[in-house]
Amino acid sequence: DKSVKELGMEKMLHDLEAIWSVMAFEHDVHGRTGTILIKSTEELVETLEDNQVQLQNLMTSKYIAFFLEEVSGWQKKLSTTDSVMTIWQEVQRTWSYLESIFIGSEDIRRQLPEDSKRFDGIDKDFKACMEDAKGNLNVVHATNKAGLYEQLESMQDRLTLCEKSLAEYLETKRLAFPRFYFVGDEDLLEIIGNSKAIGKLQKHFKKMFAGVHGLLLSEDEKTILGVTSKEGEELKYVTPVDTLKFPKINEWLGLVEKSMKESLATGLAQSTSSYAAIMMNDNLSPKEFFEWLDTSQ
Repeated sequence: DKSVKELGMEKMLHDLEAIWSVMAFEHDVHGRTGTILIKSTEELVETLEDNQVQLQNLMTSKYIAFFLEEVSGWQKKLSTTDSVMTIWQEVQRTWSYLESIFIGSEDIRRQLPEDSKRFDGIDKDFKACMEDAKGNLNVVHATNKAGLYEQLESMQDRLTLCEKSLAEYLETKRLAFPRFYFVGDEDLLEIIGNSKAIGKLQKHFKKMFAGVHGLLLSEDEKTILGVTSKEGEELKYVTPVDTLKFPKINEWLGLVEKSMKESLATGLAQSTSSYAAIMMNDNLSPKEFFEWLDTSQ
């Protein structure tokens, strides 16, 4: 009976060796930098979980003595794989999100110089780590390199500091112009990064202003002449907003909002005045009334 049980254990360990000798990470390539990014498939996760349970069951067997060292070794390997794979993907996801912000945005680099310098160090370490992994994407080999978990943990801690500083910076922007609370962090970063290219911001205005679909711009896209609705209606500003006069985006956006209110108030005042004048004419026909509606502001 003992021999039969040991034979079953030996077969299971051979199967483990066969599975993990060929189990490799799938990978993508990061668009901006060309850095490889690992992917964990559903098959990989399920296999890892199943094998860890199998090894745990082996450890409870009274016939484990002969294979104790080998089973313990596999438990340690797969436990390390599990831990490293989890933190690796978290670091990778955060790096991918912050890379275009701290490397690609000159505005952020000016506003957050210390964190940009910190991210430069993370970027260098992460790319070196991925370049090293590129040579052997076997899951167990890639995740069980000495010191890898500690290296990834250090990157994660530094990335957390960068994220915190970025969140505080975005909060100052939202406090300066509260309608920024209506957009997410990625949208807000895009808005800030394109503050001088208003044409690229058109899609975000409908999120910040109810009923507004976009802006009426001058030919050079530097002066805001009014706003439009999704139905194609136009509200032309009484006082156009020249964005070149205001270096900060929250300043000219504040004027966009102010001009919107001013233009609506002026249009309503003119309409009520005009309405009162035409109602003085008792002979006004329905057709004439609707013609007035079409031409009135």
